Amino acid sequence: MSEDPTARTTVTTVSARPTIRVALPQGWARSMLSGIEAALLGWALVVVPTLIAYAAVSSNQWMVSTTWEDAFHFASDLWGASLGARVISGDVSYRAVPLLFVLLLIGLTKLLLLQGRRFSPVSQWMAIPGFTVTALLLAGGIGTHVSVWGALPLAIMIPLIAAAWEVALAPKNLELRFELPRWFSVGVRTGWRASWALAVYGGFFLLLSVIVSWSQIRGIDQLLLSTSAVDSIMIVLAQLLFIPNAIVWALSWLSGPGFYLGSDALHSPTSAPVGPIPAIPLFGATPASAPGNWVILALVLFGVALGVYLRLRKGTESLLDDLCQGGIAAVVIAAVYLVTALGSALVLGNGRLAFLGPRMSLSALCLFAEVACGVLVTVALSHPVSVAWARELVGAGKARVREHRHHEAPAGGVAPAELVPEVPSEDVADEETADDSLEVADETQVAENLGDDAEAASASEEEDAPGN
Repeated sequence: MSEDPTARTTVTTVSARPTIRVALPQGWARSMLSGIEAALLGWALVVVPTLIAYAAVSSNQWMVSTTWEDAFHFASDLWGASLGARVISGDVSYRAVPLLFVLLLIGLTKLLLLQGRRFSPVSQWMAIPGFTVTALLLAGGIGTHVSVWGALPLAIMIPLIAAAWEVALAPKNLELRFELPRWFSVGVRTGWRASWALAVYGGFFLLLSVIVSWSQIRGIDQLLLSTSAVDSIMIVLAQLLFIPNAIVWALSWLSGPGFYLGSDALHSPTSAPVGPIPAIPLFGATPASAPGNWVILALVLFGVALGVYLRLRKGTESLLDDLCQGGIAAVVIAAVYLVTALGSALVLGNGRLAFLGPRMSLSALCLFAEVACGVLVTVALSHPVSVAWARELVGAGKARVREHRHHEAPAGGVAPAELVPEVPSEDVADEETADDSLEVADETQVAENLGDDAEAASASEEEDAPGN
């Protein structure tokens, strides 16, 4: 049986199914280890000073029932409290986040992430799970009175900020970059830098308040009855860790809404209640008088200075772009302040001590309005477009005034000052004198001519007489 030569062979090709592979970026282990190291070092920075303080006061009769194990567990509770968790003792809860310690943790994590710069910048994000898991295990596994889940937000935010900081410094050819408008990126960067400048600005006013209230601070410190130099050093160090919290409170006072030193004690430029305060020396710097709302001018002046900076260093030919830069910078400042204000509040017990801190949302809104007012007004008035527009308006106004005066002169019967000067000038007087001299000279010449004609006529008569 022969094959049919006209038969066709059909070949069906089936493409291979795509293979999806999930792989971690190169260097992920190094970054995760950096996060773990940062958490362990941060925990040690809390535990070691606490144990040193316990060693200094262990001989006190009030500490007889306290052991080294108790001190160790208490130090881990402090570690959880530094990350924002509540420490619950009986029916009383405490919460106090030292913002300076949080900034130190961010800087420490960023420093440890430098070891992974030779790898892909994407791997830096692996520091987040490394730090978070380790920090929560140290707080919840060793601490006895800490609510560990309250530490979760800061345990994520600290490595997240550090990793984002490191990725932002990576070479541009290694990472995808979002193309943002120039006015937006400049506004964000300026707002972030201005937030640090605003912290220094608020710290200056805090320093003034400490200097003025130094006697009250010393009085509260004496109430603590420190028995050794170690006690005094620990009290000072503990307060230094809360200096950024105090700066946030000072900015809330400067912006107008103020802060609470108890649920019934609102301190603001218009309110200075007299009442008991917690025995913390730094609280002695609270203003004892109410100067009035004029103090908000300090933040308006800060906005003016920021507007001058934007105009001189980041200015463009577009007025709208410059105004957008100033507006975005003010929004970033208010957002950074709101985040720090959330972490600066304290809970030192129940009742009136259940909340101590700034009026967060209202203070952020007032801060935005005051800084934005100074920035936008300064940029709007100093921009070349505004200056040229103002000059055109002034020129047009002067032209209308001259035209109005010109039309009013005939109706009033008085010539405009531009046409008829009130006092003749010296040049006009000289011209009139010269005209009079010419007229006199012409009359004299005419008289001389007449005299010559008369003499000629008499001479001709004398010549004709003898001939007759």
